[in-house]
Amino acid sequence: MRRRIKKGICKLCASINSYLRYVRRVWLTRKLRLSVQGINICCGLQELPGYLGIDFSADADLQLDLAKNDLPFMDNSLDVVICISAINYFTRSRAREIVKEVYRVLKPGGIARFGVQDMDSIARRYVEKDREFFFQKLPDGSERFEGPTIGDKFAAWFYGYAIKGTPCQYFYDYESLRFLFERAGFSIIEQKAFRESRLENIEKIDNRPDQMFFLEALK
Repeated sequence: MRRRIKKGICKLCASINSYLRYVRRVWLTRKLRLSVQGINICCGLQELPGYLGIDFSADADLQLDLAKNDLPFMDNSLDVVICISAINYFTRSRAREIVKEVYRVLKPGGIARFGVQDMDSIARRYVEKDREFFFQKLPDGSERFEGPTIGDKFAAWFYGYAIKGTPCQYFYDYESLRFLFERAGFSIIEQKAFRESRLENIEKIDNRPDQMFFLEALK
């Protein structure tokens, strides 16, 4: 009897949690429609007019850990989803799920734009021993890239640059990231140049053209 009662309580709790998730999706989606055109996932400190910033940081417009949670929006509800310099902080399997989530929440004709550190470009610079690139300095005089040698700096692309204890998990060239978007169901997938886009105010979105490639996809 106790087992049946416990099992029934568990089912009831699961149903309540599922309903609460649905209510939250509806509320956030309606709120989003009133204020912004899209979302900026893994936004960090970046603030973009017209976009709801989503990050695991409490400073974001919406605090959400995408390593553990899906996007809290209704299907076919958003016009734009952008993600700049962040997908490499997830495992490939979780990145695949996130891209599927992006497809789910976008309206038909909606746009996804991902800016990603380019494995092809970085590998080429390593083979060519591009010291000028790897030994760049930041405005404060510190090293732009982690490590004392070119080899260390190259390895840091794959294992370093931890954010709140989370280092990079996976890296992509255009073809490997395109594959995830194809599997998710996007109808048009294109590699775009720096600040080449269907989106307005792209100059406020793209950054670091010396390291990144840009993928833009339409649902």
